[in-house]
Amino acid sequence: MNFVFDIDGTISFNGQTIAPEISAAIVTLQRAGNRVIFASARPIRDLLPIIPAFKDCTLIGANGALIANKQQVKSVRPITDHDSAVVKQLIESEALSYVIDGQWDYAAAVPANHQILKQLDPGKLANRVLMTTLTNIIKIILLDLSSEQIVRLSDHLKRNTELAVIQHTTEGNLDLTAKGVNKWTTLQYLGVDHYVAFGNDQNDLEMLANADTSVWVTSKPILNELGRQMDQQCMPKTVADRIRSFI
Repeated sequence: MNFVFDIDGTISFNGQTIAPEISAAIVTLQRAGNRVIFASARPIRDLLPIIPAFKDCTLIGANGALIANKQQVKSVRPITDHDSAVVKQLIESEALSYVIDGQWDYAAAVPANHQILKQLDPGKLANRVLMTTLTNIIKIILLDLSSEQIVRLSDHLKRNTELAVIQHTTEGNLDLTAKGVNKWTTLQYLGVDHYVAFGNDQNDLEMLANADTSVWVTSKPILNELGRQMDQQCMPKTVADRIRSFI
């Protein structure tokens, strides 16, 4: 069977490591003959340091815009030049904080004490470049938006681009990828039709909705209502037990 795991808030709760008991449970899945796939909002560059024991697994990064197999990285669908230009214009006109990811390198303007810095290229594997020089853009995060900005900018982007827009209202962020790109569409691209999925956030919804069995990890209480749509729920402290229950 295929098992697909989101990372942050699903199997990692500090943004830097996976708890040893969860890692051990995943290894047990593999030894039982199951295929393990990781599907994260992080680009592959930021995903590798948090899963050193699983770096050769199939990895889906940037909410589906990137894939890697045995650490060979491939872009599924980059953001078009037109859509990138629209977003860059918003960044400049509204003086927004942002992270823009290419297939490997990135551009960023982030406050010095921002939480996202703990997850941004933690392995120092990439180059931080100017927004104007970054090519093959695969994902953009607009950070620290007010509720009013989230509504207004989301509407603007939906009217003027073909971007997939994911609202993280609880974090004040907008995640942007190319049209039709999400974790589930990339699983389809990889030919993964039957799977068990673990997730905890809005960017996991399509992946969970199309799983044979969906497991919602209740690490964000404000999203508990979304979890009621899933087949199963579990608390962070019981994730390892829930993984082992499938063996």
